[in-house]
Amino acid sequence: MRDTLDKQVKFVEFDYNKLFASTSTIKNNFYKIWNKIIKKTDLDIIVNKDIEMENLVIYDILDGNRSTLVSKPMINYDVETALYTLNFIHTLKALGARNCYIMIHTSYNRERGEKEFDHILEKVSLGAPLIKKYAIQNNVYCSCIGMEKNYELKYLLDDIMESTKNGDFHTYFLFDYDETRFLTKGTQNIFKALPDIDVHIRHTKFQPSGGWIPSKMSHSVFLYSQNGTTYSNWESDEMVSLVALALLAKLLHRGEVLNKTYATKEEINQRYELRELKLFNKVINLRENPKKLFMMGSPIGVYQFYY
Repeated sequence: MRDTLDKQVKFVEFDYNKLFASTSTIKNNFYKIWNKIIKKTDLDIIVNKDIEMENLVIYDILDGNRSTLVSKPMINYDVETALYTLNFIHTLKALGARNCYIMIHTSYNRERGEKEFDHILEKVSLGAPLIKKYAIQNNVYCSCIGMEKNYELKYLLDDIMESTKNGDFHTYFLFDYDETRFLTKGTQNIFKALPDIDVHIRHTKFQPSGGWIPSKMSHSVFLYSQNGTTYSNWESDEMVSLVALALLAKLLHRGEVLNKTYATKEEINQRYELRELKLFNKVINLRENPKKLFMMGSPIGVYQFYY
């Protein structure tokens, strides 16, 4: 298998300046989308967006790559997922974030059989050079975690980590991940120094099944994205909307997870009325002819955003 993969890693390169939007375009789109979100939700949220983005840590659980059918793919289909990943990193970095997590695949994928898992390894081997090149050019540190020492592509991932270790934006890639490996005191040390996760995003499936990171997700909130993680499926402004709504999800739950205290009885009554009696469920269109759907919970009910 390794000989086959080694032959496949050499392929056409991409000009990232053409693939990804400029920092100024991303920032302008973010401020426009954020202002529209606040206006349409009628939320009284006043924050320093730059500081909030710097501290925001998102965990993106990739999915829907096989079932997302793109009629006119803009690039080689075999690297669609890798370039989606880079577009996500590129957007976060442009907005001032410093860390993110990305689930590439879990150990459960092996249960699909050797042929299916070899296909996953092939996609990883094809995407690895792209990620390495982008990371070196853009000062991104790639940490690859989760896999055992005998993981089939460990040599490839070790090279990426060594080549990017001086980057100032830190991406934690999870490969062959199995949460049960990290329940012992010895393995928990791997995650000890890593940042806590604010928001975990699951695509195409309305459930965060698999990929839970013990001790890092105690205060994390869930954002559902109905659209699959392929590059050609996401315009730059759509990716920005994903990040903006992740920030909103974090802010809506600030002070709510594990340590909530109520200031007044009036606050309790208001929540009860909205959540239990009125069954709060707000649908918001952020643009005409939307192509993306996101859902999140809140202390008073559900928000659905169409963008």
